[in-house]
Amino acid sequence: MFPDPAVPVVAYSRQWGSPGTFHVHTDEDWELCYIASGGAHYRLGSEEMQLEAGDMLVIGPNDPHACLNWRGERFVVIFRRPLLRETRMPVRCGRSLGLEVAGVRVPARTRIVPWRRTAVEYLLDRLQQESFGGQRAKRSMCAALLAQLLLELARSESERCDVSAAPADAAARKVVERMAALVQTDLANRWTLADLVKRSGYSSTQLGVLFQRATGLSPCQWISQERIHRACHLLAHSDETAIQIGSDVGFGTRSQFHRVFRKVTGTTPERYRSAVHHEVQPS
Repeated sequence: MFPDPAVPVVAYSRQWGSPGTFHVHTDEDWELCYIASGGAHYRLGSEEMQLEAGDMLVIGPNDPHACLNWRGERFVVIFRRPLLRETRMPVRCGRSLGLEVAGVRVPARTRIVPWRRTAVEYLLDRLQQESFGGQRAKRSMCAALLAQLLLELARSESERCDVSAAPADAAARKVVERMAALVQTDLANRWTLADLVKRSGYSSTQLGVLFQRATGLSPCQWISQERIHRACHLLAHSDETAIQIGSDVGFGTRSQFHRVFRKVTGTTPERYRSAVHHEVQPS
């Protein structure tokens, strides 16, 4: 672990453990704490807070903090400020500024919008797999994954603020949140646009516009992306065959699974599994 300069990122997830001690990071260490499920009790400076699933804390080098207890699963990513230069993104950070990504300030406590949580958890999981340090290629990969993660945080914060700033659209955004939660809890279902239209109460055109505004994707594109992110997690953490995993996340045929997987990730399920086990690089 730090201060070893060969370790660009320390990333891990835990479902249980002992309470942490109140401490401050040294040098330029930044920490991201994300609650994937359950909840957590944190102390940040003089404030104590209860976090729920979907909440993330952004902790700077000078912020005293401790996780007093938690239930469920939480992800922790610790990185040093110099790594931000390698992300090739407009990122600024500092004691008074906090963390700013592409002109969007990510507050110390932020709530990830539901339609971006799967992508955030996927990137946290990939950082965990890559963050063993000591190899230049892995440092580059960690920087690329960190860049994607920070961009997701900025997009989420921007979209969350849009909802607050436009009350007239809040009801429509709630529809997207409800549809997102519905799909995420049952990805094995062969969801169609007609299914979502029926459950949302909107026309296919209206629902398409809502999803495009909220996620940047059509409903079907978003569902495909969710399925591939879940498949990536299963490929990395289970012994199921790629065919079975494709079925588990809602693809009807092997060819459909492979086609969509390659489109989203740039490689095949089998090569992805080998890559995350550090046998070959994805291609």
